[in-house]
Amino acid sequence: MSWFHASMPGADTRNHASVAEVVTCFQDERSLLSRLAFLIAGDQATADQSVVNACEMTLQGNSPFRDWLLEWAKAATIASAISRRAEAIRACEATYKNERSSCVEHLPESNEDRAASLKLILQAEPGRMIAELDPLCRAVLVLRVAIRSSIQDCVLRLNVCRGAVLAAASRAMRWLHGLDDDQVKQPQNLARQQPYGAGGGQ
Repeated sequence: MSWFHASMPGADTRNHASVAEVVTCFQDERSLLSRLAFLIAGDQATADQSVVNACEMTLQGNSPFRDWLLEWAKAATIASAISRRAEAIRACEATYKNERSSCVEHLPESNEDRAASLKLILQAEPGRMIAELDPLCRAVLVLRVAIRSSIQDCVLRLNVCRGAVLAAASRAMRWLHGLDDDQVKQPQNLARQQPYGAGGGQ
């Protein structure tokens, strides 16, 4: 993530976030960061600690570019949560050993599609995601949607084989599309359930 920060001595710091700006970003975006960490960790205490650790790590020798500060905060928090769940994530690798994947290497979605996918997972019932997706699936989904990680980036961050990441990504995206379908159907179902005569009808 060299485009996020510079830690070399003598680097031009004019475009880099100050200590105060880093702390403010983590405080203001705490709800978002904590939710992303929770979706990976499955535990609120671990999620909260992941945010704290990410902020502390950022203040200790890293200098994120001001324009990329939120992206840095998301990436650092996700990395912290992954490190705390690394064993559980890697334990899922064997599950995907013989599973074929239809997932593509790159994310073709526009920024609008990516924002919509991120909104979906943030607004979804966390318990449902944790119950229906294993730790590897959740980690891959958050990495792909929240910080647009490539498959290779996921492989390196999660320390699992490419085949497992591809299969987990495929399963996660099917789950996400199903979630989107459910949200589309909800207004239709509510409309069908509306009592006859509501809104002034006879």
